[in-house]
Amino acid sequence: MRYNPHMNSTIGVRLGGWRRARNLTQAALAARAGLPQAAISIIEHGNRDISLRTVYRLAAALDITPGTLLDKDPPLPTMSRHDVDAIARAIVTGKRDIPPAQRRLADACAAAMRPTLEACGVPGRTRARRRGPSSTRAAEQRYGKEAIRNLLQRVDRHASASAS
Repeated sequence: MRYNPHMNSTIGVRLGGWRRARNLTQAALAARAGLPQAAISIIEHGNRDISLRTVYRLAAALDITPGTLLDKDPPLPTMSRHDVDAIARAIVTGKRDIPPAQRRLADACAAAMRPTLEACGVPGRTRARRRGPSSTRAAEQRYGKEAIRNLLQRVDRHASASAS
């Protein structure tokens, strides 16, 4: 087998995805697996080689098989049509009365859509740490390209409707 220098980051991304899919914090996963929380963070960032024993411990803590952890992407979180509409309205109106996870997604999408929103007369109200394409890529990794595309289209419709 050939060495793949990106293998650690792939495992880390999958580990983070499975952890979020199970609604676990890094600390909770670390406690279940009997590892330090810092080790989970380092693995998720792809900065550490992990042993087969660690793979087994993490898989057991996530209630999946080691093969699933290594080979399968976690299920993407789903957003209902109501959730998409609430996030789109929050982006356009600037209201922050949505749950924190949705607020982070709204901030990321607002940063990516800033030119469109400003063209429709919606002032920049984003608080996202990341700006532009990187914020959208992070959202796409978490929710899937299709879900983010639908959200951005809905934001565009709401912004156009508020401009007229």
